[in-house]
Amino acid sequence: MKKLNFESEIKVAEKKPFKERFLDAFSPKRIAYRIKHYDYKSWAHKNLTWNGIGRFSWIVLRTILLVGISFMILYPFAVKFIVSFMSLNDISDSTVMFIPREGSTYFIQRAMYGLNFWPALGKTALISLLVAVCQLFISCVVGYGFARFKFWGKNILFFIVLLTLIVPVQTILIPLYFRFNSMGLLNTMWPVVILSACGIGLKNGLYIYLMRQFFRGMPKELEQSAYIDGAGPIRAFLYIVLPNAFNMMITVFLFSFTWQWTDTTYNKMLMPNFGVLTNTILKVSSGVEDSLQIQAINDTSTLLLILPLLIVFLFAQRYFIQSIERSGLVE
Repeated sequence: MKKLNFESEIKVAEKKPFKERFLDAFSPKRIAYRIKHYDYKSWAHKNLTWNGIGRFSWIVLRTILLVGISFMILYPFAVKFIVSFMSLNDISDSTVMFIPREGSTYFIQRAMYGLNFWPALGKTALISLLVAVCQLFISCVVGYGFARFKFWGKNILFFIVLLTLIVPVQTILIPLYFRFNSMGLLNTMWPVVILSACGIGLKNGLYIYLMRQFFRGMPKELEQSAYIDGAGPIRAFLYIVLPNAFNMMITVFLFSFTWQWTDTTYNKMLMPNFGVLTNTILKVSSGVEDSLQIQAINDTSTLLLILPLLIVFLFAQRYFIQSIERSGLVE
């Protein structure tokens, strides 16, 4: 009896080009052979039952929900993206729906000119970066203090932190306006930076809460072993706690950066004439009278506003997902 050499057969198959292997796998003869010799009885025994039908129904329902939700979220962005590449004739032509007939970058150029895009992008990135760094530092320090140390009035102070999430920002804007106006800091980036460094910036209470919950879930044995080796609380915090909280710190940084990037409340009140994107986008369609062109310019400006955020999330999504996965760890 001839001995089969499976290793040689595998090596021969590996030497075949991808095109030949693809055509061989999906050739009509191979497909007909699979259909003819498929074990339909085993498939029916496994799937044509109440459990199989229920499993198939859940797959269909889940697919419909995911596709529907994805469509609701992505459809407005897709429309804005298509409109940004239309020409003036495409906008005014009622027969043009989704595919531009002529195509043009007029609205992109017009939106970038109205936004004063590159200078405004630099100012927005600088402010968002400073605010995110300040809020991350304050959130880590304050959250670790609430999570690990016991002191008088701890619960009351933490309740006040949570209260900043409940009280609307608009209720404190007028006092902040007069305070920074008396200091001569209006229309500069320093009001939002100072607020973030003092722990009362935009959504700062949420970041403190997130870091506090994460630090509470970390095992205390890590710090206790550092104390045995002679480290103090500050050294243990810097060299033991923070490296293990890197993913959650990335999440807090991304949240802070994103909210400051798209903020209109503080920017409009405390620095209305400062050339950030959320301020320049309000005047991007000035001088245009046609309503269709105004809508197209506003849609294109919105895409240009969120495009840098999409790029940031594209590179940082791995850390964001890891932080969510590990946020449920407990002692």
